[in-house]
Amino acid sequence: MYGDKIAALRRARSMTQEQLASSLGLLRVSISHYENNRREPDYRTLIKIADFFKVTTDYIIR
Repeated sequence: MYGDKIAALRRARSMTQEQLASSLGLLRVSISHYENNRREPDYRTLIKIADFFKVTTDYIIR
C-alpha cells in the first residue's frame, strides 16, 4: 500500500518522520498516519511526496 512505499522511501534516505515532515511542511503525525495507512494524503501532498523522493505518484499509490 501507499504507506509502505512512503515509509520505505523515507527509510532509504535514513530520515525520521520528523525530518520528512519538516522537509514537506507537514506535521509528523500526518506522516505517521500516511505510513500506517490510517489516512491518505490529499493530491497536493501526494505530489509533494513524489517530487521530494523523485518518484511518480503512480509509484506511491500502486
